Amino acid sequence: MKKKAKKFIISGLVVGAMGLGIGSTASAASFGYSASGASSVESYEIRYDGAAWNYYSSPYKWTSFKYSRDGRTLLSKTAYSSKVTGSVYDDLRWGDKYNTKFNWNRGSLR
Repeated sequence: MKKKAKKFIISGLVVGAMGLGIGSTASAASFGYSASGASSVESYEIRYDGAAWNYYSSPYKWTSFKYSRDGRTLLSKTAYSSKVTGSVYDDLRWGDKYNTKFNWNRGSLR
């Protein structure tokens, strides 16, 4: 019962902070260039929005991004001739093994 109450209180605090406008974009990063690249945006310090794009003018076969935590893949997307997006939510616990990591990669040249 105590665990449910704790989760409820934490959820209420997060929703309340978001409603008051306390949270916002915490960090953002883009890699690559207009024809082939990836980006990651952290919103409200709990949500990560990722994107990868690989358009016809790109010399690469594909571009991908991946979110992982503690060695486990949370989300992986690959763009071949378009843009792909996806989101994951952060683990609110503290410690290195709870950090969400963003990686991106490009395939071989066409």
